[in-house]
Amino acid sequence: MCTEGQLKVKLGKLNFSHPGLMKELELDSLINEMTLHIGSTDGELRDKLIYTSFYRLMEGNLLSTEQMSFLLDTCMDENHLFYGIGKKEDDSVFTRGFSSLVLALLLDKDRTNPFLPADKVQNAIEACFLYLEAEEDTRGYVEGKGWAHSIAHGADYLVEAIRHPSFPSVFLHRSLKTIKDCILKDAAYVDDEDGRLFFAIEILLDKIMTDDDLLMWLMDLSSTVNNRYKGEGYSYSFYRMKMNIENFFKTCYFRLKWKDTGSKECDYIEAVLEKWHNHEYN
Repeated sequence: MCTEGQLKVKLGKLNFSHPGLMKELELDSLINEMTLHIGSTDGELRDKLIYTSFYRLMEGNLLSTEQMSFLLDTCMDENHLFYGIGKKEDDSVFTRGFSSLVLALLLDKDRTNPFLPADKVQNAIEACFLYLEAEEDTRGYVEGKGWAHSIAHGADYLVEAIRHPSFPSVFLHRSLKTIKDCILKDAAYVDDEDGRLFFAIEILLDKIMTDDDLLMWLMDLSSTVNNRYKGEGYSYSFYRMKMNIENFFKTCYFRLKWKDTGSKECDYIEAVLEKWHNHEYN
């Protein structure tokens, strides 16, 4: 196994503008090294080199079906997507978060150029839900180590799972519950997590969700804030949860407005935010 320094040199020399030269590389070995170091605490290696190289390799159709299938299986395993799951404030989050990004790339690739058997697609979709349900480290940017961004990366994975033609329509309510649970995690989101999660809502609206489904779900979210206030008053956890939901509502409001849709939902959000501004929680 090469060191992180050696891998940085290898990846830094890749020239994606010459696909012929890229195909002459020992890609099996390189992919293995990249997955071994996918959670490096070196932000340059993890983000700018490993993840970006996976993106460029798939974009350029430089990986074989077998290599992409290997990558899917590897990134979904206990040493990657579920490595250290449930832990907070440790470095395992980098492995999980960046494995989820690669899985998003693979599902996107399979959507446009199918290469995965049906059971592997379903396993990847199921793994996405299991991951987001279990992730507890909600940090965005980590000083000295770069982006962890587990919820945002997991949201990207969820977007590609929902967008895939094999996504089961019966997973609508599971999707909405998962997004709600992500918003309600013990976190103060400040790194565009709300925006990334709302992309999943947009895809659901495009595919299987009605405006009434969304309105009912938004009503359920606002009730969660009201009930927390009734139980705790102006507690720290109440303020933090309200902030996360307020930010999500604002994202929802403007994204629907820009698409000139969702008038009932936008009216509802306006009314709720005005009440909360006036400290009315009922």
